[in-house]
Amino acid sequence: MPQTDPSFTPRCLKCGADAMIPDVRVVDRGQNNHRHESELGLQVRPEALLFKGEVRVGTWAQVCGDCGFVEVYAADPAALWDAHIDRLANDLD
Repeated sequence: MPQTDPSFTPRCLKCGADAMIPDVRVVDRGQNNHRHESELGLQVRPEALLFKGEVRVGTWAQVCGDCGFVEVYAADPAALWDAHIDRLANDLD
């Protein structure tokens, strides 16, 4: 999750500025202009016709208020990692 310690000042990875805007939502617009939060998805069994076992996690971002560089993060990287390991194990079968 985003850094919440007020004594910590994150710096932009691109320009080095200390003007980072935390906890920015990544919003997408779908069919009929419907808004929804951006997600990352990983299929555990991508070769399956049905029941691919997709694991989805939300995202969050931080934006540099100086140069506009955007960093997007997975809200639950451990869930994606576990799905990746499961997919690798399925490839060995």
